[in-house]
Amino acid sequence: MTRLRVSGALLLVALSAGCAAVPPQHVGVLETFGKVLDTTWAPGLHVWAPWTGVHRINCQTLQTEERTATPTGEGLVVGLDVSLVYHAEPASARDVFSRYGGLDGLTSNVLIPEFRSVIRDVTAGFNAVDLYSGRREEIGRKMLADLRGRLQGRGIYVEAILLRNIQLPDQVAKAVEAKLAADQQAQQMEFVLRKESKEAERKRIEAQGIADFQRIVTAGITPSLLTWKGIEATKDLATSPNAKVIIAGGRNGLPIILNTP
Repeated sequence: MTRLRVSGALLLVALSAGCAAVPPQHVGVLETFGKVLDTTWAPGLHVWAPWTGVHRINCQTLQTEERTATPTGEGLVVGLDVSLVYHAEPASARDVFSRYGGLDGLTSNVLIPEFRSVIRDVTAGFNAVDLYSGRREEIGRKMLADLRGRLQGRGIYVEAILLRNIQLPDQVAKAVEAKLAADQQAQQMEFVLRKESKEAERKRIEAQGIADFQRIVTAGITPSLLTWKGIEATKDLATSPNAKVIIAGGRNGLPIILNTP
């Protein structure tokens, strides 16, 4: 009789058991009568008993956007749109459920408030023009480092913080645009000055080369050389078939040769 009861109980358990699936990039956290078990399920199909609750923690990369009005270092209030990219850490899925009731609880009660606080704290250390200049990336990196530090051990990892849209007061925006235009003009003028300086240097080097050439050539031309060249030219003209008149006793002792028709 006892064996029949045991067999019946086992059969009842087998019939009541089923299967539970955990989707990709999720972790299954198990709960039995209010107690969270240490064992977690990886993605896939698992044997499941009806008294076991399966809570699926999403570990996919997620994104949330925050539109806020935040003060800057000089006391201006600017509109700032910031995107937050994050995911729950699979190894901490059990803690995420047991401490916060799941990823939604962690996001709404911890992640978003800390994210808003970091935005305000970081922008307060910079001027409004920094959000438009090359320091924009520096601001994003500081926000990322500060938020990661605050969420250490919370079971969530922040992948990136992206500054998307910045809205300044009209007067400040015009001043920033004027400053950027002046900077571009100054850079252009600096380029022109460098170009003119290089051109002047090129001309100076060219003039110096011509002067050196003339000095070397002049130093090599002597009266003896000129006389010798004159004798050679006179010889060539005297032997040419053209009609000519030769007058002896010319300048420097060289004859004067006149062509005749």
